[in-house]
Amino acid sequence: MRLFDTHCHLTWHMDEDPPAERLARARAAGVERLLTVAVDLDSARTCAELAQEFDGVAASAGIHPNDVPAGPERDAVLSELETLLADGNYVAVGETGLDFYRDWSQPADQEASLEQHLDLAQRFELPVILHCRASAARLLEVLQAQQREIAGVMHCFSEDATAARSFLDLGLHVSFAGNLTYPKSEALREAARIVPDDRLLVETDAPFLAPQPKRGKRNEPAYVAHTLAFAAELRGQDAESLAEQTYGNASSLFTSR
Repeated sequence: MRLFDTHCHLTWHMDEDPPAERLARARAAGVERLLTVAVDLDSARTCAELAQEFDGVAASAGIHPNDVPAGPERDAVLSELETLLADGNYVAVGETGLDFYRDWSQPADQEASLEQHLDLAQRFELPVILHCRASAARLLEVLQAQQREIAGVMHCFSEDATAARSFLDLGLHVSFAGNLTYPKSEALREAARIVPDDRLLVETDAPFLAPQPKRGKRNEPAYVAHTLAFAAELRGQDAESLAEQTYGNASSLFTSR
């Protein structure tokens, strides 16, 4: 069985848990490829360095909605992001999106950043990684206003089946993380049941949201195997077949350029 963790943050905890050690554990669990995702300019640079250093690691570049600065500083940061993307070291733009759960960045700044990320993704012909927390209705409005299909993924999906269908209608993939396995996630499980095989992805969002068998521990790419197994049982599918399907989906979406 081969697995693709489509969203993790290897740049976290690098000193106390070196990426090489996490990657070795991931390989032992069947993870052949993973995407380490940026949240700001510094992590984008480090993600690219990790992708160059380790086989099977790809990188994204983007500004997390909680890290979007205001006004002129935002424009300067996004200009630098464009410069990084032009280097050709990334397979995706993001993570970007909307997060209204916290008030670390103003909604207007988040939306402006999201629209600029969408423009960059289209310009560089890269998929976009979308973060959505307490913001599904507004995020859907912003994306629908693009009036086009959007190549990308709703990462760490946490909404219901109705929302999943709406995002699928835009052409997006839907990715599930460890929260799918939590006992109170029935609405999320219903969403996971209805995503078509060719749009389904799995991820860890490590170091966050460890799946139920590892809950309380720091999450890591190796644990994507638990989420894959849970999703397969939930959907009534063979785990190895679903692993191969999601691996192929991710490999096609995040094609190295």
